[in-house]
Amino acid sequence: MDRSAAKALPQDELIFHDGLGDRFLVRDTKRRPLHETLVIRAELTGIPSFEFALNDRLSVLEKFEHNAFVPVRQLVRLPGPITRLSLVSDYVPGTRLADFLADREHTGKPLSTGTALFLIREILDAVSVLHRSPAGLSHGALAPERILLIDGKIRVTDYTLGSAIEQLRYSPERYWKDLRVTVPPVAGGIRFDRRVDVAQIGMIAVALLSGRPLRDGEHLGCLSDVLASLAHSFGGQQKALPVPLRGWLARTLHMDMRRTFASAVEAEDALEEAMAESGVGPTPDMQDFSGARPRRVRTAITVKAPVAKTASVAPPPRPAVKQTMAPVRPGQPVRPGQKDAWETPGVDTRDRSHHAGTIAPVVKPPRFSPQVRKYLKLGLLGVLMAGAFSVAQYVPPPAKLFSTTGTLTVESKPQGAQLLVDGKPQGVTPLTLTLKAGNHEVELRSAGRARVFNVYVTKGDRVSQYIEFPASRGRR
Repeated sequence: MDRSAAKALPQDELIFHDGLGDRFLVRDTKRRPLHETLVIRAELTGIPSFEFALNDRLSVLEKFEHNAFVPVRQLVRLPGPITRLSLVSDYVPGTRLADFLADREHTGKPLSTGTALFLIREILDAVSVLHRSPAGLSHGALAPERILLIDGKIRVTDYTLGSAIEQLRYSPERYWKDLRVTVPPVAGGIRFDRRVDVAQIGMIAVALLSGRPLRDGEHLGCLSDVLASLAHSFGGQQKALPVPLRGWLARTLHMDMRRTFASAVEAEDALEEAMAESGVGPTPDMQDFSGARPRRVRTAITVKAPVAKTASVAPPPRPAVKQTMAPVRPGQPVRPGQKDAWETPGVDTRDRSHHAGTIAPVVKPPRFSPQVRKYLKLGLLGVLMAGAFSVAQYVPPPAKLFSTTGTLTVESKPQGAQLLVDGKPQGVTPLTLTLKAGNHEVELRSAGRARVFNVYVTKGDRVSQYIEFPASRGRR
């Protein structure tokens, strides 16, 4: 995260980092957790169509809310030399499934098969809500990094990013190594549809049944060793994973392209049949969830919060600490008893370092009487109001405050596509237009093909859109 973007979030705390970007906890003025914001990496938002696809998905999912998903509220821009996008969502305290798996591997405690199947079914049940929607919605970025574990229940995050990530046009291997996004290799262009969601759930299932996170080299198509090592724990003994469950995994992982699942709904029904045939049930062992906690984030940027003062207890004198963004060194030890503020929501950890004793505060007599202070405040207020009135007469207000129009920039590949807005021809791409604020229907025509989409123009703001037409194939 660049420093100019970090300075825009002085009260936030870095709580998680993955290939998509940095996630910060935003607190209110009373230091209570308020929102979580994902500051997306500049390498991703630099793609012209990324922001357009993300805005389009947000408009489709504007009214979508379900208790298995962490609601996304809005997309905002962060100031700085490089434009950064931040996705704001509700703050839900919990443990990332990636941290949970890393902790199981670190402690050497195997995850019971019943717990793994329980979590797999919970994920399938949540994603099925999206897949049952008439709009044909999908997630597109399912991974342990985007699933929260809360008291044995799961909450899915980042469900609006799939169509934007599709615009990156990475190879399947790069999607996995850079973003931990599973994409099955297919002929032609990759589409982040429901089948991709099923493959991503299959990779999560492999990680859960293995009891550890998957490595960079263990992407889809390179799982033979991992699948061969999968075992079923029953009665304290390790046995080979039953054949019906192995068959179910093979179908989710697209190992047989003729028998892949079309949606999470179909995969969930097949899992129930495989568990019944294997005699294994989704019975979670609550001891598997004990001690699950977020891992400390190691990154180059952190944001410290100012230390609050108390009137009843005076702490011992300390050197003045300025609010800075101090780098965290990899491997930096954590002092005993130290906890991150986001680990215990609702509890202000800044006062834990005070001593138990009570020290009487030093009270200085006021310099002015209350009545004199009242007159001084009124006089200062009058001066400020007079100054503001004088400045307002000579300094024109920003045009954005009274503007009723916005700017729309449309680019296409190939260039020269005919552009129509609300059914009226406007010219050919690339083209920049000034439109009234509100929703507009945009149509692009090129070589006998047409693309129609809606775009919302905000007053005083600029909206950019990039449309790529597939290359036409000649006759054979």
